[in-house]
Amino acid sequence: MKLAIRIKLMLGYSAILCLMLSVSILGYLALDNVSRTASQILVHAHKYDIVNGLMESVKLFLDINDVLIKDHLHDTSYYDSLALDVEKRILYTDKLVLKDNEKKFLKEVYDKFNFIRKSTEVSLGWTDAERSANLVSLLKDTDRAKPILINNMDALYDEIWRSLDKVVIVADQAKEKALQQIITFSIIAIVAGIGISVYMAHRITTPIGALSLAANGVAKGAPYHEVERTTEDEIGELVTSFNKMALDLKTSRGQIEKYNKELQTMVDERTAELEKTKEYLENIMEYSGDMIITTTLYDEIVQFNRAAENILGYNRENMLGVRFEDMFVDKRDYRRIRERAVEYGNVSNYDTRLMKKSGDIVRISLTISRLKDRGGTVIGLVVIGKDIAKKEEGLKI
Repeated sequence: MKLAIRIKLMLGYSAILCLMLSVSILGYLALDNVSRTASQILVHAHKYDIVNGLMESVKLFLDINDVLIKDHLHDTSYYDSLALDVEKRILYTDKLVLKDNEKKFLKEVYDKFNFIRKSTEVSLGWTDAERSANLVSLLKDTDRAKPILINNMDALYDEIWRSLDKVVIVADQAKEKALQQIITFSIIAIVAGIGISVYMAHRITTPIGALSLAANGVAKGAPYHEVERTTEDEIGELVTSFNKMALDLKTSRGQIEKYNKELQTMVDERTAELEKTKEYLENIMEYSGDMIITTTLYDEIVQFNRAAENILGYNRENMLGVRFEDMFVDKRDYRRIRERAVEYGNVSNYDTRLMKKSGDIVRISLTISRLKDRGGTVIGLVVIGKDIAKKEEGLKI
């Protein structure tokens, strides 16, 4: 089945995304469990605070109650407010979610609290005679009720404390379990994601590496070996195209080598002809009886033949780069014929005067032609000169 590279990458990314989503869901569930246990801790902590406050209020109530009975206080406002506070706390505690044994302990606390409070309120209405007669009996009854009240209060407190402690332990266990689950599934997802990435990279980079190696070999001219097609996607098509291109290139390279050999033979033959032509022209220039000088477009001397040495007396090795204009007696005369030669192509048999190295003046018949490169651009001048005095002497003879 042929699958495009982008489809393969999308499948790989989708697999990795599913792994990440699974880890996220598991992490959410684990954290939700931790959140529920944390909420339970808050509920039990609130219950603990209520019961702890109730226990403190009960102890304070019993202390004040003993003082009130024994000392026969007439100002009972503080006692009344304290008793009302204990009653409210008991009623509020009873509205909490309590277990059966906790409800039993709370009922005992409430019953004994009511018995002690009502007994004390009755004693407050006694006359002195009634108080003397009934005080001992009252103290015995309250002394029997107080341990029961305190024991049930302590039992209720202990139950609430154990419940809170148990919930905290459960919450710690839930947190540890959630952390282990998140770490475990994260590691699994990372390893699986790396495995999928490595597999996808291997499926893509292996044929590309083979293509790269083959391309380097072809570029260096090494013998070509066909690259094996291992996939049916775009890379497989690229391998097929590359194999065809390399085969065509091998054929073309053979033809080019053949053409190069033929071209080299032609170049060698042409070079030999040019060498002969150059040698011929150099001999003409060297042994010509006429003065031959070539210059750049800026009048700097490039070539200075032997006849020019003989006529003007200069050493040609010292003349390279010297301005040809400086050799004229009338430089304006040279500028005029130079401009005509550049503009019209040449000036023939122009009679002028040049300064010899010795300082003597010699009449020269000059023919000046412009030099062009293959593109038709003027690059310099060719000057051919004849010594007019020697020419006239030859005519007289």
